[in-house]
Amino acid sequence: MLSLILQRIFAAVFMGLMMLSPAMASDLMFGTLQFRATIGSMPSSAGYLSITNHGAMDDRLLAAESSLSRKTELHTMEVTNGVMKMRQIDGGIAIPAGKKIQLAPGGFHVMLIGLKAPLDADKNYQVTLVFEKAGKIKLTGLAKRPADLNMPSSHSPDAHSPDAHSSSKNSMVMPKSN
Repeated sequence: MLSLILQRIFAAVFMGLMMLSPAMASDLMFGTLQFRATIGSMPSSAGYLSITNHGAMDDRLLAAESSLSRKTELHTMEVTNGVMKMRQIDGGIAIPAGKKIQLAPGGFHVMLIGLKAPLDADKNYQVTLVFEKAGKIKLTGLAKRPADLNMPSSHSPDAHSPDAHSSSKNSMVMPKSN
């Protein structure tokens, strides 16, 4: 009888602690990770995926890590007055509870700067995403030719919102091609 009471108390305490815990990796669901394949000695590439937060608490993608490049950063791309600007994101990307964030061409993405070797099409590569609450999560994705990337537009309903990150720095301005 005492054993049964202790088991029930333990189960109740355990369930209570689980409900109070911050966002866990199991609260986040990841779409297919895709890398932009490179040609020759291209110095950079990008990674794209969707992140859905099924948890009750907001989380934040703080950083990305990879051994593929000299630097790995979170970036955003915007067009202002006909000029495309790519910027590193300060403060990470908010992943609100119950919402989906899209990292896609033309918007948020993982930027691989100073590649150590080309990213060959149809080969798998890894990146580690660092979240404020869920911690580090290692993902594997396939490098694809730009025309083969299967991503929604960065302006679709599943894409990011303009205030989903804080400020940006290290702006790179590129003329918009027609």
